[in-house]
Amino acid sequence: MNSASESEKNLLDRTNLKLLKLLQSDSQLSYRQLARFLKISPAAVHKRIQKLKKSGVISGFTVLIDPQKIGKKLKAFVGISTSAGSCSEVIAVLKERPEILEIHEIAGEHDLFAKIVTSDTDELNRVLHEIDRIPGVVSTRTLVVLKTEKETLSVPL
Repeated sequence: MNSASESEKNLLDRTNLKLLKLLQSDSQLSYRQLARFLKISPAAVHKRIQKLKKSGVISGFTVLIDPQKIGKKLKAFVGISTSAGSCSEVIAVLKERPEILEIHEIAGEHDLFAKIVTSDTDELNRVLHEIDRIPGVVSTRTLVVLKTEKETLSVPL
């Protein structure tokens, strides 16, 4: 009896949860280092990571870059309202913008919420004008970040 819920339980067992925590804190740990922390073999670590990747729990590995250190000093959040039926077309255009790091469909005052990083207010102004010209965009509301107190990509486990 191998139900989906049983395989999910096996996939997110204690060892895999510990493995995910370790990888979130430092994805450059070697299989040997991970194995030592988890008290399992490096081959078992490899097998577990492959299963987590195949299932989509791990969607990839990347390098986190501090935007400030590369001159991207301005962060803003933009609420975007769209005309009826145009949301998916607007999203498709927004996805092409490298300054837009996140796009969320939301419930509330706006239809979409985007996180934008630029070097300065001139660049932000240019991006906002380009967003306003996207067919289907009715209005935008911009919130400029003055200071970030907490920002993480880590999921609580």
